[in-house]
Amino acid sequence: MNRKAVVAFTLISFNLSYAQTVDELFTGSRLDLQLRAFWYDGRRDLKINRTSLTVGGIVGVQSGTYEGFSAKAALYSSNALSSLNHMPDSAATQNLQADGDNINTLGEGYLQYSGYNSSIKLGRQRLDFPLVNDYYNRMLPNSFEALNIENHTLDTLIFKAAYVTKWKYKTDNNFESPTNISGIKRDIAIIGALYTPNSDLKVEFYDTYIQDVMHAPYLQLTSKNILDFSNGSIFSGGLQYLSEKSIGQNAAGKADTYLLGLKGALSNGAWSLSALYTRIGSQALLGTGSRYEMMGWSSFLTYTDLQIDGESENAGAIAYATILSYTPNPSFTISTKYAYIHQVDSLQSNPLSLTKNPRPDSNEYNIDATYKIEKNFQLRTRLAYLDYLKGSTSLYKNKAFDETNVRLIADCSLNFSK
Repeated sequence: MNRKAVVAFTLISFNLSYAQTVDELFTGSRLDLQLRAFWYDGRRDLKINRTSLTVGGIVGVQSGTYEGFSAKAALYSSNALSSLNHMPDSAATQNLQADGDNINTLGEGYLQYSGYNSSIKLGRQRLDFPLVNDYYNRMLPNSFEALNIENHTLDTLIFKAAYVTKWKYKTDNNFESPTNISGIKRDIAIIGALYTPNSDLKVEFYDTYIQDVMHAPYLQLTSKNILDFSNGSIFSGGLQYLSEKSIGQNAAGKADTYLLGLKGALSNGAWSLSALYTRIGSQALLGTGSRYEMMGWSSFLTYTDLQIDGESENAGAIAYATILSYTPNPSFTISTKYAYIHQVDSLQSNPLSLTKNPRPDSNEYNIDATYKIEKNFQLRTRLAYLDYLKGSTSLYKNKAFDETNVRLIADCSLNFSK
């Protein structure tokens, strides 16, 4: 075979191989549209109201898999739809940026490898850890620039780890250091394991480490069937414990606190009744709830996080909640929720408490409903009333902003595959 023939054969082989690779990448590709319209209206005493009507969602493109490798990119978008969004309170709904501007950014963009019972993601992505998660309770989720690893070698045990260098809060366009608000740049390291010896029991352990900020081990036990009664009722429950201690430079404040949470539920057919309990140590939790959103690891953590403002994470808080839910069919669920939170003035007013906007004791009443009209379309609504007990505090009476809160969310999910 002469030289020209060899070159021609090589080029043809390369082109065929390249074409096959491209074909494999496109064959399993998918376009995902998660469209959302969100009406939020909060009427507050002694303070400006919070109102917005926004539309947008997530547009994602997922490639096929070649030799275990795949990629994904997703645009996050939230846009004001009416003149109401020009009011100064619109940004307070957390559906828009802090200055009320629209949100349009590349929220996800990662390369993934799957093989040898493991999954490795590198790039912009959503995460699901107790203190570092997507916090998806408004128009858009949190997103992170991270290395995320899972291993499923053992049937009953999943190992997890993540290293986070930047994050984007749900109301922002930009990615920044998780500890930027503290004046330093530090990354977040997480290791964890999920153990499921059977279909009813789940044990989770995570350890979150942030240099010069904090060290926070977390344990959660969940059982779907603690007791099975003869009338068909099932009692389930869970326990969570978090310890937080500051380390190094104590850049976010000198912290030494804990979280203890308990939950139990009795279900029978379409009905379920739950009881929830939270107790916080002598300082507020770091990096959870809306008050610490700029800390970089904001999330809803406590079982009793039913509130509009999330005060169950204040220093010394003791919270009780109950939920009665009714699900007559898979397409419809309605629930009523009640929460009471006891706050401690002496602990909140302590300079070391880390509580930035303390509150009096409060009652909250919620009615939530979800209706799945068809496979790809659902409506969710919430009516909530937050009642601050002004007589319960000697220090924070002027921060008792009673609120009536209404939310209506329409979600439409569409998928197109090749």
